[in-house]
Amino acid sequence: MLPGLTIRRATMTPADYEAFADLYRLAGVEQPFDNEAPSLDDLHAFDRACERSGAHSWRYLAQDASGATIGVGHFFPVTWLQNPGTYWLVIRVHHALRRRGIGTALLRQMEADLAELGGRALWIFVPEQASELSAAFERHGFTEQMRSNPFVLEVAHTAPVDLARRLERMKADHGLRIMTLDECRAEDPDWLDKIYALHAALTREVPIPEKIFTTREEFAAFAIEAPQALFDAFFVIRDGDQYVGLSFLQGRADTPDTLYQELTGTLPAYRGKGLARVMKLLTIDYAQRQGFRRIVTWVENTNAGMLRINLSHGFERQPGLVLLERSVVPAIPLTPATSGALLDPSVQAHILNPVV
Repeated sequence: MLPGLTIRRATMTPADYEAFADLYRLAGVEQPFDNEAPSLDDLHAFDRACERSGAHSWRYLAQDASGATIGVGHFFPVTWLQNPGTYWLVIRVHHALRRRGIGTALLRQMEADLAELGGRALWIFVPEQASELSAAFERHGFTEQMRSNPFVLEVAHTAPVDLARRLERMKADHGLRIMTLDECRAEDPDWLDKIYALHAALTREVPIPEKIFTTREEFAAFAIEAPQALFDAFFVIRDGDQYVGLSFLQGRADTPDTLYQELTGTLPAYRGKGLARVMKLLTIDYAQRQGFRRIVTWVENTNAGMLRINLSHGFERQPGLVLLERSVVPAIPLTPATSGALLDPSVQAHILNPVV
């Protein structure tokens, strides 16, 4: 255990936000849990969304004897499960101070606080290639629930897509049509409300820890107003005036030759009709016509249908993330999580098997 280690709830002050974001970036050097570290704006936006929803979302700072932040923690609820009480955990430790008990101390404090809040289960993502880290969490009682992997398609290696027959059949058999968001905007005054409602419904079924409390305004900022938004690569399935499915691609300034598949899905009543495959072909066709080099999409190993679709069209699986789960069972009583609360020194010596 690192001498002088303390754990406290982060406050809403700029200094604590900056400490959280800075440490997240430092930890990411050897702990690539995410595509990129959150910016201060990202942190503020997430916390505002949680506050509006009434969700418990607490951040923690692990600090050494000098007061320097050497680790951070965060928990927030999983919102799409039928029964409440499951929380995502985030733990990051300065890459130069791993294996010193810092991650374990953060885990213990957050678990104790979640027990007070009525939490029943913990979820955490670990990189597939970080087998030592997975083993450490497993020693703490976590078990694997699923894996989420990026799948990459090299567009030049794919055959040209013939969509006309499929689109005609979809309309004849099911009365459905596919439009781009550009086309929806041109003819439907309620397009934004409808596409936001559909996106919100579909996102609640996807096991991802981000964008869980997205408001209409935040969705518009991300999917509509952002520089990477592509209205002609945002496909909407319509049943008359109702929006029942979507699939959309976005670009990124740092990888201009790559498209990123943000979400593909249909409402439950429209599944089993081959619509996801049609939308997948639409995205591939778009990439071919516009001269993009690759498409990247994330798929969970529990989503057998989408795995089959991606593999059948030439997407290749890349190393991803392992979702680990454990029941909330705080074995060590820690101090209550008031802002600025410290880890009780009397229990520090009993924290074994450091996670990170």
